[in-house]
Amino acid sequence: MQKAVRIHLLLSLLFVTAATAPLSAHDDDPKRVGRVAPTQGPIWRRNVVANIQGGGSGGSGGMENALGFDAQDIQLMSWIPLNNFGTGASTGADCWGYTSPSGREYALMTMSNATSFVEITNPSNPSIVATFSEPSSLWHDIKVYQDHAYTVSEGGGGIHTYDMSNIDNGVVSYLGATTSGGGASTHNVAINTDSGRLYRCGGSSNGLRIYNLSNPSNPSFIGSWDTRYVHDAQIVSYTSGPYAGREIAFCCSGYNGGGTQTGLDILDVTNPSNIIEMDRVFYSNPAYSHQGWLSEDRQYFYLGDELDEGPLPTTTKVINVSNLNNAFEQTTFTNGNSAVGHNLYTFNGYCYEANYRSGLRIFDLNQSATNPPEVAYFDTYPNNDSTGFNGLWSVYPYFSSGTVIGSDMESGLFVWRFAQPPVIFDFPTGIPDYLDPGGVTINVQLTETSPGALAPGSETLNYNAGAGWVSSALTNLGGGAYLADLPALPCGVTTEWFVSVQDNSGIDWASQNGNPFSTIVAEGDTLIASYAMEAADGWTGGLSGDTATTGQWTRGNPIGTDAQPENDHSPSGTNCWFTGQGSSGGSLGENDVDGGFTSLLSPSMDFSASVDPVISYWRWYSNDTGASPNADIFEVHISDNGGGTWALVEIVGPEGTQSNGGWYEHTFKVSDFASLTSDVRVRFRASDLNDGSIVEAAVDDFEVVDLICQSCGGTNYCAVSPNSVGGGAFITSNDQSSISSNNFELSCSGAVPGEFGIFYFGPNQISTPFGQGVRCVGGQTRRLPVLQSDFFGDASYTLDFTSAPESDLTADSTWNFQFWYRDPSAGTPGFNLSNGLEVVFCP
Repeated sequence: MQKAVRIHLLLSLLFVTAATAPLSAHDDDPKRVGRVAPTQGPIWRRNVVANIQGGGSGGSGGMENALGFDAQDIQLMSWIPLNNFGTGASTGADCWGYTSPSGREYALMTMSNATSFVEITNPSNPSIVATFSEPSSLWHDIKVYQDHAYTVSEGGGGIHTYDMSNIDNGVVSYLGATTSGGGASTHNVAINTDSGRLYRCGGSSNGLRIYNLSNPSNPSFIGSWDTRYVHDAQIVSYTSGPYAGREIAFCCSGYNGGGTQTGLDILDVTNPSNIIEMDRVFYSNPAYSHQGWLSEDRQYFYLGDELDEGPLPTTTKVINVSNLNNAFEQTTFTNGNSAVGHNLYTFNGYCYEANYRSGLRIFDLNQSATNPPEVAYFDTYPNNDSTGFNGLWSVYPYFSSGTVIGSDMESGLFVWRFAQPPVIFDFPTGIPDYLDPGGVTINVQLTETSPGALAPGSETLNYNAGAGWVSSALTNLGGGAYLADLPALPCGVTTEWFVSVQDNSGIDWASQNGNPFSTIVAEGDTLIASYAMEAADGWTGGLSGDTATTGQWTRGNPIGTDAQPENDHSPSGTNCWFTGQGSSGGSLGENDVDGGFTSLLSPSMDFSASVDPVISYWRWYSNDTGASPNADIFEVHISDNGGGTWALVEIVGPEGTQSNGGWYEHTFKVSDFASLTSDVRVRFRASDLNDGSIVEAAVDDFEVVDLICQSCGGTNYCAVSPNSVGGGAFITSNDQSSISSNNFELSCSGAVPGEFGIFYFGPNQISTPFGQGVRCVGGQTRRLPVLQSDFFGDASYTLDFTSAPESDLTADSTWNFQFWYRDPSAGTPGFNLSNGLEVVFCP
């Protein structure tokens, strides 16, 4: 698919070394290395119709995949890549949210050199309200108190204060910097909105620095705690129970910048001049206590250690804090992913985790507070989920609308909805294999997941048969049932189509998760060739000139690994073509493609007599494992001169879900890429041209069909004229009008018994009185042999397409037939005719 906003292509990120910040968050902070260039592209807005009609995709899930993002049960509403903020930022950092008194919602996004305020009241149509310069640094943090926002940075500058009281009118005011409290650099900022206190965390070797926000425009320093370095913290006020009236800080902390004796400090900060250490909690497999958040009942503190991944999968520590003087690690939970956990928050019974390269991960605390299952995700870093420090930095889930935002280091600001889509699309009679050239009606069922969620009258069919997109209203049958009417379209044309509807917020939703159906206009097809790959059948694996040192194409039953299929695609078969057989046991990377490329060549196929052949095949491609994943591609070419020259059919990779293994079907019309000659071949090529990647490919169930653009068989026309023995003669056929089968029979019933007659045919349809009947065939007519009707008045004749005059009947031609017969009892002139029969002849 082509698209001016073909954003997923922008995800081919180039690895470069970014300018490092003037100050490090902590010694040897790994985020300073392995930086990649930010994603470039326009703002993407969730307008399904506009996005799909622009050549992309725009629905739920499928749209995410089309952009290059893997997702489950999270809908992308909009996306602002970093370049749209106009600051030249090299990375994104923290985010937070603000809801104005009018109910309008805003995303607050920090970057390596700026802070931006973005209205997201309509999450599918974000608008950047204001952007301000900040000190240059990889590390920035932001929080909100009342109608003020506060930013801090490892680049210095103290606390920057912003007034958002007039943000609904497009005005945000910078009020200045607060530098009291010692040292200008800060790693994170935390705010207890109940007490009105701001806490600067870290920065150099600092612990907590505390400020009073009774005047939100001018934070005043009131105390500090420097026993240990504090990387991040959550501070809450207890209003009931044994800790009522006390303000408690939960601090991710340690010595030597947080990495030594790393753990969780629980502090009573009620009196900032006399801070009391209530407990110090250590946990299993400590590396660097980074950030955490309380459960909503304050029984648990969910803590993320930033450096324990590698030895461990993504792991969240569950600290039991029901007794603040005797807290302990109760357990841990994981989704088994390998990415680094970074920032997490709890809201409405869910734990929202920003886990760098695996993106946003949501865990259901309603099912279990100590071992919650992962129930949704959105992967903002499609390259891989390894332990690098790229991808999603933070997440903010607290908007009352259900909107969730996330800040990504390379890709900018994401705006999501974590909710079931308001509509379920169904097609009760199925999706047609082909669209009838004369037009087709498709049954559609729209089911609201929440009654009244959809805007009546917005139900639309959208289609493109090559001349641009056309939209038409669905026919409402009631009860959620609709008809989608596609008009007559040229045979052989590939038509994209989808059904869309708006919800009451004006947000578009589309069928098939936002991916258009792609259906060819034709009456049907005839099979030309089929290869299940159970036998060689002329296929050749490994060609002269191939450069791969291992992983050459071979045919057989593959031994599965994390990259190679375990089974072929055929439901009843076992064999397929694949790249290199390993030993039993399925070792990842054993005999994969290395050192170059390897080719698989089809046998020669003769399409010189074909009308419009279509090729389909199932392919498997995996390049997402190894030390340098998502660096190689899989190519498919076609040749119409036996391999003398090649035309590119498709490229798979280097990124995207279809580069991660799994069987996927691809279909194309031969005439879109090659001439219909007698020596057509298809070539599949897998390559490993870069360091450290594991490349595996497979091909199965290759099939060629020829399109039928007209239905074979006959259609009656013209009137039946009564005769002397009854209602008249009626002409029919056996509908076997395929020229190659040469088995077409004409029949007539109801003529006068024992009388002579003839079948004749011609190119035109007329209606002229003739004898006792009507002549229905005109133009230059041809007569077939004289026949005599039987005792019942029936007559039949089988045509021979190899003899004259039947040889005039050719494939894809249309002719008209009629039976002339004698009827002397009817008086002068003593003959009559049957009705007419129009016949379409097929190959």
